[in-house]
Amino acid sequence: MRRRRWWWGPVLLLTVLASLWAGRGMRAEATSDDVLLARRLQTTAADFAQGQAEGTQVTEQADGEVQLAENAGEGWYTSPVWKPAFPCRAAGLLYRATVPPGGTLSLALRGGDEAGDWEPWVALPAGPWTSPDGRAVGESLVAFAGGEQVQYRAYLGRGRNGSPVLEDVEVVCLSTEGPAVAAVPAWRTEDGRTEPLPPEEWGGQVVPLTATVTASLRLEVRPAVLSLGEKVEPAPALRMLQRFYQEALAADDLPYLFLVDAAGGVYRGRAAPAGTTAYLGLLGAHPQEAVSPTMEDGLLSLLDLWGGPLLAEGVDLTLATPAGPSLAERLWSRWQAGNLRRGEWVLAQGTAAEGVHTWILLSNPTSERTRVVLELFPQDGRAVQYRLSVAGESRASLFANRLLGPGDFWARLEADEEVLVERALYFGHDADDVAGQEALSRVWYLPGGSQEPGFSTTLTLVNPWGQVVTATVTAFAPTGTVPAGVFSLAPQSRLDLPLARIYAGAAPVGSRVTATAPIAAAQAVRFAGSTGGYGLPGSPLLARRWLLAGVDTVSPCVTLLTFLNPQEEPVPITVTLMSEDGTTLQRTYVVLPGEQVLNVNQVLPDLALAAEVRAARPVAVARVTFFHALQSAHAAMGAARPARRWFLPEGSTAEPFETLLLVTNPNAEPVGLRLNFAGVRGALGQQVWWMPAHARLTIALNEVLPGQSALAVEVEADRPVVVERVMYLHGRQGGHAGLGIPR
Repeated sequence: MRRRRWWWGPVLLLTVLASLWAGRGMRAEATSDDVLLARRLQTTAADFAQGQAEGTQVTEQADGEVQLAENAGEGWYTSPVWKPAFPCRAAGLLYRATVPPGGTLSLALRGGDEAGDWEPWVALPAGPWTSPDGRAVGESLVAFAGGEQVQYRAYLGRGRNGSPVLEDVEVVCLSTEGPAVAAVPAWRTEDGRTEPLPPEEWGGQVVPLTATVTASLRLEVRPAVLSLGEKVEPAPALRMLQRFYQEALAADDLPYLFLVDAAGGVYRGRAAPAGTTAYLGLLGAHPQEAVSPTMEDGLLSLLDLWGGPLLAEGVDLTLATPAGPSLAERLWSRWQAGNLRRGEWVLAQGTAAEGVHTWILLSNPTSERTRVVLELFPQDGRAVQYRLSVAGESRASLFANRLLGPGDFWARLEADEEVLVERALYFGHDADDVAGQEALSRVWYLPGGSQEPGFSTTLTLVNPWGQVVTATVTAFAPTGTVPAGVFSLAPQSRLDLPLARIYAGAAPVGSRVTATAPIAAAQAVRFAGSTGGYGLPGSPLLARRWLLAGVDTVSPCVTLLTFLNPQEEPVPITVTLMSEDGTTLQRTYVVLPGEQVLNVNQVLPDLALAAEVRAARPVAVARVTFFHALQSAHAAMGAARPARRWFLPEGSTAEPFETLLLVTNPNAEPVGLRLNFAGVRGALGQQVWWMPAHARLTIALNEVLPGQSALAVEVEADRPVVVERVMYLHGRQGGHAGLGIPR
């Protein structure tokens, strides 16, 4: 997605790179010279004849080729098993082929152990570079858990002018040992900025800096090492990558200028861009997921580190993400908004009062105990600090009403290690829940508000900084944009803004908040004499795709999808409703400028559903579900992307609670799920679930783990999904919901 064209003058480029390249006086003991490398080439008819053909044939042409059998539209060729002289930790492919227009050729690798147990096939995307002798290169290395045996497979699909022809294939196996050093993610550094780990520290060969004078630079994110979930140690992977490109491709260095690992750490690669494109590599990317949320946060921290000095010089950038085009839009939107993941959580809304109870829920998914510092900021400005430790694989609960006096407050929380945070607020007969915000933003979009008769919507804005921040709030009614209001946020303060101050109408309403510095934002909607209501966090971005797991139209539930279109033009959308058995219904609509609402009960009643929304231009989407004779409600923001890992710190299966886990699978294949449960005393075991393609799954946790007063859940999926949680109380007289926290 083209956003800016950064002018990379030679002096500026060298200055910026040199500042990033500054080493830290350390060098890993292992180097790329310690990497073992072995090759296996198939090029003759005799070589290929050792494999298995299905719909393909080996011919004698050009000394041996693989192509489709006569009259076959598609086919596969599977190579013989290769047992290299050492266990293969990672492997790559080089190949020579001809593909006619409309034809298809794809290759995949797999590894196996000595007992003959094979890992799944991993398809290799074609890289943008070639070897000196003209062979194509499978872009990524594939990491293996066990690589005593290696095998490749080719898929051929017939084109308009005949069959693809595979002329030769070379498998390259690599292995190395050495220290497992890793970069520290930006949100774990003292100043919150990423510190790229240089080759001296990950054991790479240091190639002298050479800069090319170029008027522009294309920044392209690409997968460097693929993994099916096995942890990829970044330093050994980097050394194997460098050896692969230098040895197998006769390249001077890695093609990647920087690389990001699965934990969000950033590594320095080659010393300067090779030409007009700078590649950013992903270490440990999953074949079924373009980039995980944590990798995305790491990429964003890298853009922030790079972008500031360059933007100050008026340079431009072209950003491309071939593996997932929407990633470029998300990265750009979040970068513009300053929406960087930080090492702390902010909870915008809290109230301690008679009849209003606020709970702060924490889960520690790591195996180690971690220390937590919680600061509560009441409206009178006197901060209250509370320290605690949370055991590994456990859940902790803090009752805020016992920690400070009556009144409204906001909170900030820091921990030594990974901790996930939610806030649940109970009032009247109902409740609401939002996850903590670990990434502040200069821009927030808040669909799902209402100023209809009997309803009131209040925005809460929190300025955690030591200086005044100015916020501009724009309301969006069904008829379009409402004139904005401008508000001043005092240092370290919370502002509660009733939308009635800027919108006098009686209709559904959405909001946009823009601020002079990153802030936190959320909204609370109340009705039924303020005894019923729901809460929604803001979204820092608009998107073309949204997924919602909890779209229930079974009586007494009434579910609305709310769309915030801040554009000046109508936006065509497609809504796909997914049922529990995988049956889908698709409808197309046009979303007019402003806040618009779709009553799903009028489209497909009496079903437990999930929804996917695809829009021609970016919008924001949420869902609101009313129940208990429309006197209670729960709501959740849509997810702008699925993920393979979700965390839900809140949950209880003891009286008076009922907890449901809602999962949507937007993939064309079934998905396997593993649920990891944690309570106040530690891990509570696991369960494995399966769900069909294009489906919604409801898991009643009261039946799975009854009687648990405090329950946190981690969901791991073998393909990207979306997870929500709904909690009802007092026989479904009230309740709240929340989107899980993706990783």
